[in-house]
Amino acid sequence: MDAVTILRGELAQGHQLLEQAVADLTPEQLHHRWEGGTIQSIATIYAHTVMAEDRLMSQNVQGQTPRFERDGWAERVGIAMIPFGGDYAGWVAGVPSADVAALRAYAEAVYADTDAYLDTLAARDLERTISFVSEMPLGSFLATVIAWHAVHHGGEVCALKGVLGGKGLPF
Repeated sequence: MDAVTILRGELAQGHQLLEQAVADLTPEQLHHRWEGGTIQSIATIYAHTVMAEDRLMSQNVQGQTPRFERDGWAERVGIAMIPFGGDYAGWVAGVPSADVAALRAYAEAVYADTDAYLDTLAARDLERTISFVSEMPLGSFLATVIAWHAVHHGGEVCALKGVLGGKGLPF
């Protein structure tokens, strides 16, 4: 098995975990905030995860505008792109007005974009250096930033879902 196939599997698992976790949530569960807590709502975590993948894969890896902006998803979803380095608190305050069905459709488009990009790669391409927090090989970025991010937040959403009385993990 080659490295690109392994990365594709890692990303597929992260995406599946995240999607199954949000699939059957009520609006109340999606937007629940614990009084006095610092954890964001499931909807906020979900939007953050998907938008980060779009932005990081588009800008850092491919040098293009994120799909969210290219295809006008703000109008469909009802919120702006997460402001990396900007007014995060203001963005979070707007998340409860988001159309979650549209956000999930956007997520599917982002996942498809990531998978299509992986189709273009050969093992040697994973050695290319990209800039993130520091310079790093593309393969490391895809595994430790993109795939890990989806799995990490997928687990977080599953845990929150469990606390809210749902079945977080699929097993």
